[in-house]
Amino acid sequence: MPATLRSRHVGKPSPSRPVVTGRRDCITGEVPSGKVGMGYRMVAYEGLLARDFILILEQDDAVLRYQEEPAPFRWHDGVRWRRYTADFAVEIDDGRRIAVEVKPRKRVIRLGWDGIRPRIEAGARAAGYDGFELWTEVEVDALRVANAALVASERTFVADEAEQHTMRVVLDRFGGQGLVRDLRAASGLQARAFRAVVALVARGEAELADPGRPFDDHAMIRRPANLRSAP
Repeated sequence: MPATLRSRHVGKPSPSRPVVTGRRDCITGEVPSGKVGMGYRMVAYEGLLARDFILILEQDDAVLRYQEEPAPFRWHDGVRWRRYTADFAVEIDDGRRIAVEVKPRKRVIRLGWDGIRPRIEAGARAAGYDGFELWTEVEVDALRVANAALVASERTFVADEAEQHTMRVVLDRFGGQGLVRDLRAASGLQARAFRAVVALVARGEAELADPGRPFDDHAMIRRPANLRSAP
């Protein structure tokens, strides 16, 4: 991930307050998680930027699990104590737990977040977090979101096992790595071929060799490191 997210157990399996409320001034909803550590549950979001952040978390293999709207903690503004609820608590595979605020840059400037961020981070550390991060649309890369959304969309469909088997065989025939266009052509699945490739990625059987480029016909797909030595 572009920021320093690297996370202990996150805690509650549900938000500390209602997130999807039907309010008209903010778009809310739920995204299905494909992570084992999340129990494949629906994750609530408040605002499109938070939704995009969830999609990035879902595609980051280093992220074990995360919690939207975790329990609040106290922080001191220099005059008095306040309560703060992070947008997310994220647990990464190196054992650290990070509190994350996701907010549009315009609001960050208007609310003076650059000034209060160090105080909130101090409160987060006192509450047991290993760090605090602020993500805006600058950190939530649009290309990574687009790729993640494509993969996430495949999780909502029942996989065609015959097509999946065909694409597995083709990927193995290519030595575990190949361009999407070559895999599609070799599979003989025609119009269904691209979806079969995406499904392999969605199910963790393949990955983008370069996550920084579009997931299209020119993308290189490969077996994940933990599967490359598998028979």
